[in-house]
Amino acid sequence: MEAYLYSFDKTRIVEYVLKMGGAVAEALKNAVDALVTKNVDLAKNVVDDDDEVDAMERTIDQECLRSIAMRQPVREELRFIFAVLKTITDLERIGDQAVNIARWAIELDKYPGYDTSPVIPEMRDIVEAMLRDALNAFKTSDSELSMKICKSDEQIDEMYSNVFDQFIDLMASHKSGDANVVRVAAGQMWVARHLERVGDHVTNMAERIYFVDRGEILTKKPAREWKDSE
Repeated sequence: MEAYLYSFDKTRIVEYVLKMGGAVAEALKNAVDALVTKNVDLAKNVVDDDDEVDAMERTIDQECLRSIAMRQPVREELRFIFAVLKTITDLERIGDQAVNIARWAIELDKYPGYDTSPVIPEMRDIVEAMLRDALNAFKTSDSELSMKICKSDEQIDEMYSNVFDQFIDLMASHKSGDANVVRVAAGQMWVARHLERVGDHVTNMAERIYFVDRGEILTKKPAREWKDSE
């Protein structure tokens, strides 16, 4: 009977995490859309809805602690609960990054003539796909998918490095007195940084999924090792 009750709790926890992950993914998508389309109302909605994500984190945290207190979980179950507690922290921080991007969308709306770097929505699409893959891997305990996610993070790191250099060059070459160019470039540089951090948080999630499934630590390999292992 106890095993059945714990299994039910685990299923419920998984559902909670997937719901929280879906909300965070939607916030991330909307934040970048708000930036690209200069939709201040959409950006404000992302900021306002962050409280719901925080509430989801508290609910899952309480559910996990209740499982520990009432079920006396064994080693594999403790691994799962540990991974969930760390995962919801990463999801909450991804939500914070979405809020940061939304706030930049609001700030940059003061400069209506700017164009968003095409790299930013490209980075968003990649990290959003990484996040949805991580949620699917979490649901199915797919450690192979976890490895794919870590490979994608290397692409995000490279894209951020490139766009950082582009914005630095733009700011260095702007005409004297045209401070708005610097402000817009700096803002978009921060947005790219927030997206790069999202990739890091999703990678953390992938590493924990791998640990739950295999009981081993997944460390990021150099790009050449990933290629050789395919």
